[in-house]
Amino acid sequence: MEQTLELTHNLLATKGQRFANYIIDFIIKFLIAAAIGIISGLLYQYFDIVGPYYWVTNMNKIEEFLLGYVILFFYYILFEATLQRSPAKFITGTKVVTFDGSKPSFGDIVKRTLCRMIPFNEFSFLGEPDKGWHDSISQTYVIDIKKYNQALQLKNSFEEIGATTE
Repeated sequence: MEQTLELTHNLLATKGQRFANYIIDFIIKFLIAAAIGIISGLLYQYFDIVGPYYWVTNMNKIEEFLLGYVILFFYYILFEATLQRSPAKFITGTKVVTFDGSKPSFGDIVKRTLCRMIPFNEFSFLGEPDKGWHDSISQTYVIDIKKYNQALQLKNSFEEIGATTE
């Protein structure tokens, strides 16, 4: 069974970590979109498959926007529902949890991901507390794994001391 610890503010990821997560994930999602374009071009060039190439080269702004949301949706669902971490969160040493430090349900992650599509969600970090709308609405948190593990280890040490004196 997964050991958990109720979260305190000092265990949360910093604004700097959250900003780094945003930038790194944005770059990766952009590279995925670019890869879709490159692959469609290669399919056309080498295999004379016109459909994907025609679709990519003739997208209007709405289709580009929707493709971005499709990439965003599957990107975060794939990583956060399975690993609790996007690639950026691996780099910054953070992960998504619930209020008690446990793994969010699949539904929590879907809600969190859909909330990322709220216009101006990125600006919701500018105020206090430093939680985005996608965190608040889905009731999830991004924690600093190192700080969380240290606090959990300290809690377990105190419980062991209490257990040996009884």
